[in-house]
Amino acid sequence: MSEGPDASSAPSSYDAVESSAAESSSEVKDEPFTPEVGEVRKWFDYGTAGETRVYNYCPTSFVENGVKHVFYCTNKIEGNVTDYVGYRCGSLIDGKMTFSSQDQLQYVLGPTAESWDARHTCDPSVIKGEFKMGGETYPYLMAYLGCITSDNSKNEVGLAVAKAPLGPWVKCDSVNPIVPYDKNLAAWGTGQPSLVSVDHKGRVVLFYTVGNKTATYQEVREYDLSSLDSPALIRSKKVSEFGIKGSYTTIANADFAYDEVNKKILMVKGRQPFGGDQQSPSFIADTLDVYYMDDSESENKFDEVFRGNNAKDWKLMGSIDKSLTGFDRNHNAGLVTDEYGGLVEGDRIEVAFTRSDLSPNIWGYLSTYRLYSTSIGLTYKK
Repeated sequence: MSEGPDASSAPSSYDAVESSAAESSSEVKDEPFTPEVGEVRKWFDYGTAGETRVYNYCPTSFVENGVKHVFYCTNKIEGNVTDYVGYRCGSLIDGKMTFSSQDQLQYVLGPTAESWDARHTCDPSVIKGEFKMGGETYPYLMAYLGCITSDNSKNEVGLAVAKAPLGPWVKCDSVNPIVPYDKNLAAWGTGQPSLVSVDHKGRVVLFYTVGNKTATYQEVREYDLSSLDSPALIRSKKVSEFGIKGSYTTIANADFAYDEVNKKILMVKGRQPFGGDQQSPSFIADTLDVYYMDDSESENKFDEVFRGNNAKDWKLMGSIDKSLTGFDRNHNAGLVTDEYGGLVEGDRIEVAFTRSDLSPNIWGYLSTYRLYSTSIGLTYKK
């Protein structure tokens, strides 16, 4: 399991969830598709949290045609800490948000023996577009963290493609890892990627965490990945930390989205420092903050964030903590978007996050890692 530097055909349940979205669209909904602001929802479980030695964390989710596609990090063998990318999906069925069943959980990406990602594959981020590789065109792109170590070091960012959210997912071996760690500054490395589409085709922005011997920070790159056989890096920059609240202003393990109507870059991150209560686990966040950066004066989408320290300040829009969720740790969050990384609703954004209880031993807290979500209102300051 790589913590942060601070530390085939679809199954029948998928078909049922997907088709029910259209069938129930005319029915009266008892529960909105997206949680209301301040509402906290549990997504799904695996066994009994706190007892079953399985962890679910670091969710990424997009909504397409009424189906919420969820990718997240989990272990495949109970009691064994090896990260795989799991997949489940959900939609409104008879007025209730319903996810595919536990026995239909799919492990869509895993470690490749004797490769750069032989130990863990985790922290997925998935968007839709048009990506060609080896003569085939793939509409879905995943960025993920891979590594060969068990000590949270030498992490790197890789890519995979698929023709459907369920897969099969094909690793882009000719370009992986697309963001390698710096061997001269080797420490935690690079990882925790977040993808957003620029043009709904092959141009994307890729945010990721850098953790080396000298600093931890967020970096962003824009690529043209229309041809994954010859990807083109357009620009890159360290993301500005101006406006970030807390004793530490570090941006790491963040997820991003884009509000096309209001021209805002949205971000969710854990507030640092972690473990202020001196209890275990002390390497994950208890509070999540949602920020935005104004991109309305940019000529091109995302220009503002590529201005680095000359960019406009991040503005805090809302927070998620124990007073809302009841959980001691609220961490490893992802913004729920449309298939291109845009908004699903016009007045709020759903934030998926990971819950953890306190415990002095590893499985005491890992076994409580489960996925929930809430919503933050889109309240932009004048």
